[in-house]
Amino acid sequence: MDISQISSAANAAQSLSNLILVNPQKMIGYQPQNQPPVDNVTAPPPPTLVFDTEGENTATLVSEITDHVVEDNTHIQDHITLQPEQITVSGYIGELNNVIPRSLQAAKQYIDKLTLIGAYAPQLSISAQIAYNEAFQLYQTGVNAYNAGVAAYSSITGGGGLNTITGSGLTAFNAQLGVISGNQTKQQVAFQLFYGYWRSRTLFTIQTPWAIFKDMAIMSLRAIQGEDTRTITNFEVTFKMIRFAGNILKTGQTLTTSDNEGRLYHMSSDEVNNGSSVPLDVSNVLPQSDAIASSIS
Repeated sequence: MDISQISSAANAAQSLSNLILVNPQKMIGYQPQNQPPVDNVTAPPPPTLVFDTEGENTATLVSEITDHVVEDNTHIQDHITLQPEQITVSGYIGELNNVIPRSLQAAKQYIDKLTLIGAYAPQLSISAQIAYNEAFQLYQTGVNAYNAGVAAYSSITGGGGLNTITGSGLTAFNAQLGVISGNQTKQQVAFQLFYGYWRSRTLFTIQTPWAIFKDMAIMSLRAIQGEDTRTITNFEVTFKMIRFAGNILKTGQTLTTSDNEGRLYHMSSDEVNNGSSVPLDVSNVLPQSDAIASSIS
């Protein structure tokens, strides 16, 4: 038997199997949720927030369990409170990076697939790779030109392109559109977007490696720029789930003694018409203290 044929068949099977492997879902970012509708018209969701390089993700689940000491000097635990879920994410934003732009992400995905079957269609995969490299080079050239223009403007205006945060917040932020006005660097835009959403109490839909969490609010944010660089910022953001209060009863439902007892049942009972009554005339009745003083005198 020719061993080379077995090797070729094995390589072919491996190449084709790579096309259907189940891999962890690609990170799509942190999606701000829609603001309340205005005039019954819901605005489209703002753009997602994406780090250039994704860092560590942490999910924290905490329960508060009571400890009561009883008469025989032992502890009993008879109540468990579930605290809201917390998700901590981290990532880096840099002025220079090799992040694939959204307009080329689909092309990059096709290139990766064609590379896996390059043994069957080498000319097709090579041509596609060349075309993608040229498109990415043009994109990087445009980005570099834009960054150079921003730097030149800031130097001329003495930093006038930098937005200002006051006690009233950040006026350059639009929560509905998710944009920052003014000429800003990537680090400034990322921080100001997080700040604006934190200030406006915007809720997020967070994608994690384990599940998707909705109604998450920014609980804390740390933006760190090391002493060895001015072009990279590390962001650490902690989100906390918001739980909204709801009605205990459904529409048209009333409490019964089997559901609740005591004062809660009577406080939630239906109104009863007991007729009308005339209060007593107490204008000539002395208070008890005055009556006692009058009798002594």
